[in-house]
Amino acid sequence: MAINHQPAADGDMKEPMIHAGLALLKGVSGALLGSAAVLSDAFRSAGDACGSYLSRRGSAEKMSRRFKLSGGEHAAAYLFSILLMLIGLEIAMLAVQNMLSPLDEFPKWPAAFAVPVCLALRLWLVRSQVPGTEWLSSLIAASGSGAAWAGGEQGVEWMLYLDPLASAIIGIIIVCKGYGLIMQNSKVRNAERPVDAELTGDVMELVQRVDGVVTVESVQQANDGGKLTASIVISVNPRITVLEGGDIARRVKLLVQKRFLQIVEVKVSVEPYNPGYPYKSNHDPNQDHMPTLLQ
Repeated sequence: MAINHQPAADGDMKEPMIHAGLALLKGVSGALLGSAAVLSDAFRSAGDACGSYLSRRGSAEKMSRRFKLSGGEHAAAYLFSILLMLIGLEIAMLAVQNMLSPLDEFPKWPAAFAVPVCLALRLWLVRSQVPGTEWLSSLIAASGSGAAWAGGEQGVEWMLYLDPLASAIIGIIIVCKGYGLIMQNSKVRNAERPVDAELTGDVMELVQRVDGVVTVESVQQANDGGKLTASIVISVNPRITVLEGGDIARRVKLLVQKRFLQIVEVKVSVEPYNPGYPYKSNHDPNQDHMPTLLQ
């Protein structure tokens, strides 16, 4: 289906642009000050910028009600999530390689303050809640770069490895975030799965052929957390017992689950068949035609 994309509002683009600016600032600081941890946190901020843009664009489209989220938007979200996982994995592998080789250089002292300054700017400019992963990543980057600088100044060799260690941990955080986005996109896509009218008709036709079912009153589909469920209301002979009605409902449920594997859960409600008015016979002399309060 054709989709006419509308330009994003300035308010919707503010947060992604702030994240992109902070990512650029961290990247330049990490490159100039020699901190792998700060560079890794820059990639994480760049991922936050892309994720914020995709989420805000999707929210704006849903608010406008001009079209339904289609496969193209989901494909972009999946592609971004996979790319984020690959970047995080590459960062972690490079950090491990640095840890396995002798380190002669260490970050400069301003590297320990680059991430906290960017975090303070983010709190000031963006009025949204800071995720726990951002707090954790910022703390790890600042601690790793600061400890590596202190170790280099004091001549403690093992402390030099804290900066690449922090970079590896941040890379793992990025991988976990990409995986979480994939799972979130899968749930959203399953929740937005449209109701199949043809499937409803097939279910009604199947249930109508079950022995003991007089009529199929209704068949309703629903997506419960990505799982397709069906609620079926049938009517049976009002003269049968409750036990017999329950047996008919069980046979309907088993038949629907066996025939339609995509339906995870089936709920069957049994009602007595009501042939409609008139309920009384005019030829029965024993019937009381006097009105009552219930009439």
